[in-house]
Amino acid sequence: MAFWHRWTKHHPEGRVIDQDGVPVLAKAAEQFGDLAELGAHLTASGIRVVDPGVPLSNYTGTAAAMRVWETQPSVRKVVDYIARALCSIPWHVYERVSDTDRRRVTDHPLALLLANPAPAVTPSRLWHSVIVDWLIHDRWCIQVLPSADTASGWELRRKPARRMHVLADDDDQPAYLYLISSRGPAEKVPLPGPYLFDHGYATVGADGTSPMETMQQMLAEQAEAVEYRRSVWKNGARVPVVIERPADAPPWSKTAKDRFLAGFNAFIGRSRSAGGTPLLEDGMRLAPVEAFKPVDTQDIEGRRLTDTEVASFYHIPPELVGAREGNFSNLDAFRQMLYTHSVGPDITMLQDVINTMLVPILAPGSDLYVEANVEAKLRGSFTEQASILQTATGAPYMVRSEARSKLNLPYLPGTEELVTPLNVLVGGLASPTDTAPPPSLPKGQGRPA
Repeated sequence: MAFWHRWTKHHPEGRVIDQDGVPVLAKAAEQFGDLAELGAHLTASGIRVVDPGVPLSNYTGTAAAMRVWETQPSVRKVVDYIARALCSIPWHVYERVSDTDRRRVTDHPLALLLANPAPAVTPSRLWHSVIVDWLIHDRWCIQVLPSADTASGWELRRKPARRMHVLADDDDQPAYLYLISSRGPAEKVPLPGPYLFDHGYATVGADGTSPMETMQQMLAEQAEAVEYRRSVWKNGARVPVVIERPADAPPWSKTAKDRFLAGFNAFIGRSRSAGGTPLLEDGMRLAPVEAFKPVDTQDIEGRRLTDTEVASFYHIPPELVGAREGNFSNLDAFRQMLYTHSVGPDITMLQDVINTMLVPILAPGSDLYVEANVEAKLRGSFTEQASILQTATGAPYMVRSEARSKLNLPYLPGTEELVTPLNVLVGGLASPTDTAPPPSLPKGQGRPA
């Protein structure tokens, strides 16, 4: 308050006025266009507000980000591609038996919860919504609740990004979750608590910075281009000409003028005459003029450029979303890179949140940990897998009963043993795909030259 007292004083009527006699609130309304500008001014001036809560400007940014998801095809295309790729990765639970031994765990409540997070909610749908929150708003949150309706006894419930904010201390470390509910007042939950959450970098606080704010200029250009195209098609055919009427033509009567305008509007509008030939009279002629044409605006190139920029912003190859043309070879390479270099860091961050926040709740003091089964997304075709595994093991790796089950054939007794061909021996051939060695010759006979 010392900052304001230096420049203001109390009016006898109780109002706060400045040295010129102007009410402070009125003057502030003139200087700051919105709450975001006022907040930036206070921060730059070093003014600290005790327990500021959530600034109203955050709600404005949240609503704007939601509108971008609904109205910008490029953003939705790229974000949905990433979310679908990540949400379909299965989570596996392992027990660290020793430094060289790991055991897959499937019956622990942690594994059961990841396989069935909530009644009537599939794992992929839950994580898809969470990842979209993350990519659009740069923050996400899941509440961990006891439940009698799941086999694990627990439930994962997503808190939409529009209803949650991360409040930080003076060091920008998360201190509270600010949860907004339609059934009552907002709740300020101290951390740590029964929640899974993450947030990106923010210049002030820990609420993250929506990528929509960074891309707003580029997306605004795309919105203007879409508006222009819609206007062109809505108004019908547009030709770069003007109608010239001779200067010595007789004056138009109101009836003749209205008749001509009605006919010309039918020509450019959406009636049955649209796209026809306008009827000119009194020596009129169509004179061409220099004007922009839709083809001159490079409409398709502009849309591809926006797709490319958004894909690059989210660190994925534009070829994967059709923004640039690719071939089979580089698309297969980009698919392999997607789960390593592109979204690999995102997978690691999700995995870290689960291991540091969820595992201590369901398995405190245990040696359990959760790992994303990325290999499930990188597997090749069945033919490629068979060739690689056969070469790696040096022998057949599947019994006949397993092969029959792959083809949905009934089980036959006696098919549980692994069949090893005679030309594949331990210490002999390295792989069953190798050719057989030449037969040995009798003693005393050398190899032919």
